[in-house]
Amino acid sequence: MSLLESLRSSSTRNPLIKEVKDFYRHLLSKGARILFSWVPSHVGITGNELADKSAKSATEFLTRPLVYADVRSAVNQWCHCQWQEKWNMETNNKLHVIKPVLSHWVPKLNRRCDVVLTRLRIGHTRLTHKYLLFAESPPTCSHCGDILTVKHILTDCVAVDRRRLRYFCSSSFDLSFLLGQIPHFNLFMYLKDIGVFHDI
Repeated sequence: MSLLESLRSSSTRNPLIKEVKDFYRHLLSKGARILFSWVPSHVGITGNELADKSAKSATEFLTRPLVYADVRSAVNQWCHCQWQEKWNMETNNKLHVIKPVLSHWVPKLNRRCDVVLTRLRIGHTRLTHKYLLFAESPPTCSHCGDILTVKHILTDCVAVDRRRLRYFCSSSFDLSFLLGQIPHFNLFMYLKDIGVFHDI
């Protein structure tokens, strides 16, 4: 079907399609009658095995170079599948919880919000990891004394449960709820309210 659509198109840049079109016009000029037909299934059609064998044999000894545009899509898809398989095994990665399926992030309009969101997603912020630069001990929460992490700030600290409930209508959720493909629309207001937005 895609081949028939390409032959019908007037804007193709594929040299193989152009060659087929030229040959088609040549045959028409010689008085030949040609009908292109899409057969969705070969089941029950006499000579199916022979047709499949002939079609496959045409690609076994390809003498012309492959068209980049034809190959690029298949290579990209293969690479993406390989990447996804490796990513599926990264279950201990903080970002894996937020983004289990690989795809492009949807950018925000505000550059500062993009930076904050990216730091939260990877789990490394100035507030939680600045101590590494100064060879200090990890920071602890001023309310409960636990180690300060992005997860603690966003989901675990009981001292801000009431404000979490006000902004997210729940006090029990995972990080993907706040930081997923489309982040929660109250995320930045919550961070400003608890006084950490500018420290991230």
